[in-house]
Amino acid sequence: MTGILDISQYTPRGLMQLSAIASLLGTSGGKGARYVANFDEDTTTMAIEAIRMLESDAVNSASSLWMATTSPAYMLKSNATAVHAATQMRREVPSFDVGVSLRSAFGSLRAAHDSRGIAVLSDTWSGLPGGDDEKLGADAAGAVVFGSDENSIAIIKHWKSSSVEVLERWKLPTEIDSQSWDDRFGAEALGAILNSLLESENISDKSIIAISSANPRSASLAAGSVGGARVIPNMEHGFSGVADTVHKLAAALEIAQPGDNILLVLISDGIELVMMEVTERIKYWQMQNENRNTQRLSKHEVKYADFLSWRGRLSRQVPRRPEPQAPASPPSFRNSDWKFGLVAAKCLECGAVHAPPEHRCRGCGQVGNFEPSSLSRLRGTVVTFTIDKLAYTPAPPLVLVVVDFGNGARASFEVTDSDSSEISIGLKVELVFRRINTAAGVHNYFWKVRPIPNF
Repeated sequence: MTGILDISQYTPRGLMQLSAIASLLGTSGGKGARYVANFDEDTTTMAIEAIRMLESDAVNSASSLWMATTSPAYMLKSNATAVHAATQMRREVPSFDVGVSLRSAFGSLRAAHDSRGIAVLSDTWSGLPGGDDEKLGADAAGAVVFGSDENSIAIIKHWKSSSVEVLERWKLPTEIDSQSWDDRFGAEALGAILNSLLESENISDKSIIAISSANPRSASLAAGSVGGARVIPNMEHGFSGVADTVHKLAAALEIAQPGDNILLVLISDGIELVMMEVTERIKYWQMQNENRNTQRLSKHEVKYADFLSWRGRLSRQVPRRPEPQAPASPPSFRNSDWKFGLVAAKCLECGAVHAPPEHRCRGCGQVGNFEPSSLSRLRGTVVTFTIDKLAYTPAPPLVLVVVDFGNGARASFEVTDSDSSEISIGLKVELVFRRINTAAGVHNYFWKVRPIPNF
C-alpha cells in the first residue's frame, strides 16, 4: 500500500493587517491578518520552499513531481521543471504541471500517490481591492510526498470522486479576478452530493475531517453533517487556493493520534475525498514538523499599498534607472546547475570551493579537476554589505551582501524578507529561491538570502 511519508507547509513571512484595507478604502477590512507573498515570490518559488522543507530522504526517493496552482508564473512553459531544477531532483524523475482549477489540488495528490511521487501545491489568492477574496485569501504552498506504507505517517485507504459541471466560481484566461454566484447556490448545489458520499464513510469520534472550499458556506454546512468527528477549522491565515488542501491536511495530522482516520475533502466543481489511517510514525513527524515550522513565527508587516503594488493594482514610480534585461536562454541553460541548484565546484586537488564554478582552481591552479558541491542548504555569515538606493528594484533599497559559507566559498547575493536596518556584518543568513526580476516576459530566477529567524 501507499502512504504519506512527509508533508510540509510554507507560508510567506509577509503579514498584512486587514484593518489596513479599511484604513485606505474606507470600508470594512475585517479582523486579523493575511499572509502575503513578497514582491520577489510567486507560486514557483513558494513551491520550491515547500519541497525544501520536506525530509531530504523522502524527496530523493520520489519517482515523480506534480505541481498544482491556479496562478502559474508561466503559461505554456512548464513551471514544474524550474521546481525540479531548484530542488535538485534527478533528471530522470518526470515533472508535470497540473492546473488551473481548484480541483487540480486533488489531481496532483492522486497522481503523486499513484506514482509514489511528490505533489506540490502553491497559490497566490486575492481579488478586487476590498473584496472578500482579498480579505479572506492568503498566499501559501505545501508539499506531500508519497511512498511505501512501512515508512508512512498515514496510509491511504481509498479515494472517492464526484465530478459535477456547476458554474459556481470561474475566471476567464484573460482576467485576473474570479467571479462567483451567491455562496448559498454553491452550498446547495453540492451539499447533497457531499452528504451522500459521507454517509458511506465510517465516521466516528476517532475521525478527523478536513474540508477545503473557496466557499465558506459550503465548508460550514459540510462540517455540520459529520457527527462527533473532529473538524479542522478554516486556516487562520486565510484560504490559499490549491494549497489550502495541504494546509488542512497538515493541521489534521498535527492533532492526530495513531489509529485515527483522517477524511480530506475538497468541494469544487464536485466533490473529492480521500480517507487515510494514521500510523505510529505520526509522533515522529509531529516532533519534526514543530521544529521546522519555527520560520512561520517570524513575520514582517506588509503595507497595503505595497501589497497592491506587488499585485499590479497600483502603479508606483520606481527608481529612474534602466530596467533590467531579460536573461538569455543559452547562458541560462549552460549554467543551470548554478542558477537553479546553486551548485558550486570543489577542487579535488586542494579542496577549494568556487562559487560560481570556475574552470581553473584559484587555490592550486589545477584545470578541470572539480566535483559538484551544492550550497543551497547551507547557512552563511555576512562578511560585507552595501545598501544601494539607486538600483532598480520594486522594493528599494537594494541590499547586496557577500556571504561566507564556512567551506571556503564566498558569493554575493541580494537580501530579501528583511529591512535594510537589520543587515550587519556577522549576520547569519539562509538561502531562498526567488525571482530577481521580470523583463520582456521572462522571469529571472536565482537565490537570495534572508536573516535566519530566531537565530
